[in-house]
Amino acid sequence: MFWKNLRRGAFFWSFVLLSAYLVYVYPIQRLTQWLGHPVLLNLFSIVCLWLFVTAVLWLSFRRSSRLLELTLFNWMGVGFVFFSLCFVYDLARLGFALNDSAAATVIILIGTSLVAYAFTTAQGISRKYLKIHAGKLPKDYRLVQISDVHVGSRSGAFLKKIVDGINALHPDIVLITGDFLDSSRAGPDDIVALKDLQAPVYFSIGNHERYAGLERVVPLLEGAEVIVLRNRSVNKDGLQLIGIDDAEDKDQVQHKLGSIDLEPDCFKVLLYHRPLGWQAAVDAGVDLMLCGHTHNGQIF
Repeated sequence: MFWKNLRRGAFFWSFVLLSAYLVYVYPIQRLTQWLGHPVLLNLFSIVCLWLFVTAVLWLSFRRSSRLLELTLFNWMGVGFVFFSLCFVYDLARLGFALNDSAAATVIILIGTSLVAYAFTTAQGISRKYLKIHAGKLPKDYRLVQISDVHVGSRSGAFLKKIVDGINALHPDIVLITGDFLDSSRAGPDDIVALKDLQAPVYFSIGNHERYAGLERVVPLLEGAEVIVLRNRSVNKDGLQLIGIDDAEDKDQVQHKLGSIDLEPDCFKVLLYHRPLGWQAAVDAGVDLMLCGHTHNGQIF
């Protein structure tokens, strides 16, 4: 167990260090060089910036301020955009003689435009409508699924906007597939808008709820009248709703479904945060599996 945890910790912090360099340091380093100001970021200052960013990331894992978290997360998104642009140009420089200064200016303009567009569109809420026909459904249902709202990074006002949009759809049931919260500091006031939902709410645990601490998150959600399904199921008007906790184990769905009594005549809806375990769900007789986690590529 000791060596397993040591390897896991070494892999995790190696990943953090590499990501911190590529996202937070590399774009600044390359742009200053291409603009003809390498002295602004020499080797010593690069190492110092890298260590500083890593230290701040470590603090963010240990209950730092909300402002610090927001700064890091947004900088991560901005850094990823500029990393992508700089990396593509770095590859182009291998085969072509290019004007670095002009390219850096173009990268800054394109990157700034992309970031502004991303921030703007991230404030909107898109909807996707699906119709599912199944003989096991005893009646027509209207289900609304939301996922990866990330209250903490997002404000309570943004959640209120989502709740108003859900109520306008007049659902029978609301299903949340994890990562609703991403901060250990989120409190009742941040999620009070959930109480305004005009349909029962069922929830499955995501990875960010685990990071924030389930001993705190679960009572917080239950206090907002949310029914948390932790490796269990409930029957709601002829639907069997199943929730499985998120886990790093890629076979989590298979392992947990085996311990849940599935009703053969019910339409079974499985909530699991990660889009993994589809075949296990099919083999167990699940009719509909709802997931989140990937953000469909969205960063901000």
